[in-house]
Amino acid sequence: MDPQVAHQRAQDIFAAVLARVRPDQLGAATPCSEWTVRDLIDHVVSGNERVGQWAGSYEQPPARPVDVTEAHRASAAAAQEAFAKPGALDATYRLPFGEVAGRVLIGMRTTDVLVHAWDLAAATDQSTDLDPELALEQLAVARASVRPEFRGPGRPFGAERPCSADRPPADQLAAFLGRAVG
Repeated sequence: MDPQVAHQRAQDIFAAVLARVRPDQLGAATPCSEWTVRDLIDHVVSGNERVGQWAGSYEQPPARPVDVTEAHRASAAAAQEAFAKPGALDATYRLPFGEVAGRVLIGMRTTDVLVHAWDLAAATDQSTDLDPELALEQLAVARASVRPEFRGPGRPFGAERPCSADRPPADQLAAFLGRAVG
């Protein structure tokens, strides 16, 4: 799948799940134990905003809309726009942990947004059967790229959790990245 298409699909999935979050759910716990629903949404929006910073689109992100749905929409559009610039996927980006190619960065963002859409769905009692085609692709990428040193306390991913092969691909991806799948 084209990386920009995959990234847009992940953002669209997150937006669809987010649109069904009720205001009274913003303080609810998520599968990311340190984050509430509001924190998780902020993480995704902030990640999108950082893409624009790393791409040199702006030094500081524009003022964020108060409405979380609109904040996500604006930040997702800005990230997609940054990745769509000529040469963006071939460029090198300086991130806090090192330099990565644009093709790697867009893949990281796609996986992050999709898995957090799963987290958001799980936290707000929505279906976690999210875009099976994209989830299968991201699961294959994760299996090839998530090494043991990326797992554990203080690291991006927890230990792989059990998940039946007959579960939806998004559940399998979430379990591979350390989420407990019910």
